[in-house]
Amino acid sequence: MRSNARTRLCVMLILFGFGASLRSDLADDVRASMRQAGRHWATKVASHGGYVWEYSTDFVTRRRGESKDLPLSTVWVQAGTPMVGQAFLRAYRATGETLYLDAAVAAAECLAYGQLESGGWTYSIEFDPKLVKHHYHHFVGKKAKGRNTTTFDDNNTQSATRFLMDVDALVDNPKIDDAVARALACFLAAQYKGGNWDGAWPQRYVPPKKGYGRYPTFNDGTMGDCVKTMVKAYRQYDKPEYLDSVKRCLDFYLRSQIAAPQASWAQQYDSDLKPAWARRFEPPSVTGGESCGNCHVLMDMYVEFGDQTYLDAVGRCVEWYRNSRIGGREGNGRWARFYELKTNKPLYFTRTYKLTFKDDDLPVHYSFQSNYGVDRMIRHYEALRKKGRDKALAQRARTPTAKEWRNKASVLAGEVKKLLADQDEEGRWVRRVPKRNQFRDSKGRIGYRVDKNTMLQMIYSRTFVRNMRTLSDYLTATQKGPKITDE
Repeated sequence: MRSNARTRLCVMLILFGFGASLRSDLADDVRASMRQAGRHWATKVASHGGYVWEYSTDFVTRRRGESKDLPLSTVWVQAGTPMVGQAFLRAYRATGETLYLDAAVAAAECLAYGQLESGGWTYSIEFDPKLVKHHYHHFVGKKAKGRNTTTFDDNNTQSATRFLMDVDALVDNPKIDDAVARALACFLAAQYKGGNWDGAWPQRYVPPKKGYGRYPTFNDGTMGDCVKTMVKAYRQYDKPEYLDSVKRCLDFYLRSQIAAPQASWAQQYDSDLKPAWARRFEPPSVTGGESCGNCHVLMDMYVEFGDQTYLDAVGRCVEWYRNSRIGGREGNGRWARFYELKTNKPLYFTRTYKLTFKDDDLPVHYSFQSNYGVDRMIRHYEALRKKGRDKALAQRARTPTAKEWRNKASVLAGEVKKLLADQDEEGRWVRRVPKRNQFRDSKGRIGYRVDKNTMLQMIYSRTFVRNMRTLSDYLTATQKGPKITDE
């Protein structure tokens, strides 16, 4: 009864002109919530301006990157510092408040410090000189000892570079200027020139003489993230070498597509442009995972440049996907990560890493079956074929109408209220979870051990990023656009 009465009251207030006031009050609450969360992460969670993946609220019991607990002197690049930094930039664009820009600049300077002499980044940055044993930074010079390997795996160097470019568009900072220049020079130097690999990027630079790190790599979106980075560089700095870099890589996409009826891609290729082994659970095969990402890249580049061959390559891959679904239903299917060359049979591994056609003993740390976003990709392809490039460009360039902004704010309002209710007095979104550790048994099988008797109070970078994005988007919608643009 109270709920119905409240609903009627809200309707009456809106009818009599008080709706804008109610939205304004919520927007004010959102700004306060964002300040509290942003201040906590910038001053309490940040270390040297950077971040890791997850933290216990005491910052002692657990502070992790990908797999192990880390000291306060270590920050993470992969899905860490650039990702949190982008959340601060989004908040700055929505509000214009320097709290967020200052935090983003601190994250950018953290990345600039950790940049390797080779021009990119490894997975983490270490600020304790006594612990820097395996990597050396750009400012030490080429005479330093240690590993100097830039990694493009997992969007590592790519995400750091794009974030630095975004900060560079907003501030004049010599450290950031120099870091961007070094990073983009690294992309150009790392890209293969000549032969079957022309235009492709390896997983690592300088590429090793042996092993899969030297192979052109689509795995985990590695190549696509390089393309996106260089497209952004060309748009922002208008240098022809960046455009040439993109076009050469797209030629590699077309050249490396497997012939029909398996018109998809492998995760990585050898010097004869044949699918190659990587890790022991990544066989030479065509892939139902990474091929989907390749299709998205080619569709984006079709819209960008208008080359019909990019869209035609996607069409051939869509046909392969339609013939290779292993479960689900049309519009909501399931595909295998790997398919055997020529036979197109799904390939799997047991938990002891024996290659098999059966899926009853899969390793738990890797995806061997999923939708992989394939149905969404196919819908996007069909829509793009139907409406054409000109309409896609017009859609990309258009500004939302006032009604569309209002509708977006209305859609987000419920989620926003829940986020505000879930936030604690320090501005955190805390989860109470049982302690969980990865282990390997006597047969080498990876598993997870959950200790339900040991509960941890945890905060997560991904949660902060997701929630700040929602709050920023709500504010942007209520005010019908961002406060700050990069232009």
